[in-house]
Amino acid sequence: MHRRSAGKVLRAALKGGAALMGGTALLLCLALPQAGFAQDKKPDSEKKDEASVELRPIDIEALRSITSYEATEGYVSYFSVAATKTDTPAIETPQSVSTIGRQEMEDRGVKTMAEAVRYTPGVTVDNYGVDPRGYDSITIRGFYSSTTGSFRDGLRMDGNAFAAYTTEPYAIERIDVMRGPSGALYGQAEAGGVVDRTTKRPNADMRQELKLEAGSWDHFQGAFDVGGKATEDGSVLFRMTGLARESDTEFDYNDGTSQKNNRLFIAPALTWRGDRTEVTFLADYMKDERSPLFNTFANETVGRTNVVFGEPGFDKFDQEQFSVGYNLSHRFDDTFTFRQTARYFEVSVDYQTVSANGLSADNRTLNRYVWAAPDDLAQAAIDNQLEARFDFQGMRHTMLFGFDYSRSVDKFQYYSGAASSIDLINPVYTGAALPDAPYLSNEQTLTQTGVYIQDQIKLDKWIFTLGGRYSWVDMDTDDLLTNTTQSFEDSAFTGRVGVTYLFDNGLAPYASFIQGFTPRQGTDLYGKPFEPEDSTQYEIGVKYQPLNYNALFTASLFHLTKTNVQTRDPADINNTLQTGEVEVRGLELEAKAGLFKGLDVTAAYAYMDAEVTKSNDGNVGLAPVLVPEHTASLWAVYSMQQPELRGLRFGGGLRYVGSAYNDTLNASKNPDYLLVDALVSYTFSENMTLDLRASNLLDEEYTTTCAFGSCYYGPGRWVTAGVTYRW
Repeated sequence: MHRRSAGKVLRAALKGGAALMGGTALLLCLALPQAGFAQDKKPDSEKKDEASVELRPIDIEALRSITSYEATEGYVSYFSVAATKTDTPAIETPQSVSTIGRQEMEDRGVKTMAEAVRYTPGVTVDNYGVDPRGYDSITIRGFYSSTTGSFRDGLRMDGNAFAAYTTEPYAIERIDVMRGPSGALYGQAEAGGVVDRTTKRPNADMRQELKLEAGSWDHFQGAFDVGGKATEDGSVLFRMTGLARESDTEFDYNDGTSQKNNRLFIAPALTWRGDRTEVTFLADYMKDERSPLFNTFANETVGRTNVVFGEPGFDKFDQEQFSVGYNLSHRFDDTFTFRQTARYFEVSVDYQTVSANGLSADNRTLNRYVWAAPDDLAQAAIDNQLEARFDFQGMRHTMLFGFDYSRSVDKFQYYSGAASSIDLINPVYTGAALPDAPYLSNEQTLTQTGVYIQDQIKLDKWIFTLGGRYSWVDMDTDDLLTNTTQSFEDSAFTGRVGVTYLFDNGLAPYASFIQGFTPRQGTDLYGKPFEPEDSTQYEIGVKYQPLNYNALFTASLFHLTKTNVQTRDPADINNTLQTGEVEVRGLELEAKAGLFKGLDVTAAYAYMDAEVTKSNDGNVGLAPVLVPEHTASLWAVYSMQQPELRGLRFGGGLRYVGSAYNDTLNASKNPDYLLVDALVSYTFSENMTLDLRASNLLDEEYTTTCAFGSCYYGPGRWVTAGVTYRW
């Protein structure tokens, strides 16, 4: 199966001007408040009828809720909870933060977390191309953030080996992407940034929803979201979200056997509201039946093949998970509020497959080996916060004191053995079997504890954000085959300093310094434990929220440095030293706006200059792998305003990813690519909507990673048609 590269003309047009794409879009949007947005003053009643969305009131304090988890209406989010753990206006946060709300996710029809954030500046996804395993492969500012940068409702979601909690986007209300280190509040996290998901919660005024859809590769899915008042006075609310999917994937085995991507998901929630106290109980269960990772060989002899390396009937990646938790908030008075969030979850993965082990001399016979990695992970986490809002010496303070704790236990086994070879030109599958005993059997216990403090000080138009955290990490790895234990302990202080100035016209320039750290397991050849990888970031930027318009624009410059990176020991090739360093300097632009009635737009551009600045691996001065210099995106949806066409909506998007090196010595590159997405929907009545969506509309063939003869290809054209009934 070779896809036509219908988008090559468009890509060529952008190749020389990719750096201008996002910047032009942003500058256009910035100019609109003086031009296209200009309108005569009218009574409030008339404005409400003509505006595309209802404008947020000026009284910010009145908007603060007891729980901090209100839904984001439309594309523009005016508040950011994740970046400060308080209800802080986005324009007052001295850090680059992007929010993807429910409406944007619905418009784009996202089915994975990677799809949800792929229009975000500085973010790249799909490093492993078509990946039925369901991992959220997300890179932020050049650093892979899927494992140590994954949070839900402010709590860490640990992943280890192959067991990682999978997020169902349909159950998520909003997603906050915080770019840069976040160690001052969250502790251990990757240097590039953090992704925090906010779970759907009961709502007294919510509409009930039923969704059905069908699409490419025998995709069938049904979902529902119902809830509301459980008691007449509204003190008890409920919500139930569920989804069932039966689907194949883009690639089949060469004997015609399908690869699966099936899912069953349900998430109940219950909220009790008192005068000053609110508590929400959350739970979810998910069972997936999926296939292993797809990749293919590409060389001069056979070209690209779509041969699945594994064995039909043997390959599987089945996952089962559940979680229970709660969110508690109690307001003592106008000054003090206490919040507590807790969660326990378990993930069980049954993973076995046959993988490639190089080509024979004929350049067409693929040698293979069989392996399996059953993995069970359990984690308990809690975060306690005391918030105080008060005035002192003419300054308005929002202080936050916090203590968090998490403990995870991961039981992991690894099996490996020989498997038969296959011909890449004419593959014949002969079956596979696992060895009787595991090659590796470990139980790893990871404990993370942190205390933190933050003060947001407002002095006239100045806002100062100061914070610090001390974190402790303990890890014990038990080898169940040898009955030995390896212990690891570490601690670190991380801080943040930021300043913002609020102009009367909606401009808010800011500057910040942030620290982070990422512990690394293991020791060097001489038994010395590895130090944590440290990160520091300097960032300056400006945010613009035009007065009385539904829009938010952000521009930022950053310099991010990661130290203590592992590199080889020149005196002993078997040893590893932590003398490596990576720097990333960049520019990011983002615009989210309702430009005029019926039109919602999100535009983004990122430039990243990534460089290995210290290393013993011969790559000093070179770029890290898979970090594109330029990325840009534009997504827009327009609702027709003519009476005869009311209910009809059109949407479309462009996603550009520049070329990136795929090896440490920068000898080869993955080419750049441009992808087109599209949406058409029609609301027949107040209750019924039909929609048609396409991802990679032009069926562009592209590689996300290609190295050592093995290539990972990005998803091809994906088309779905759906119907939504609301009441």
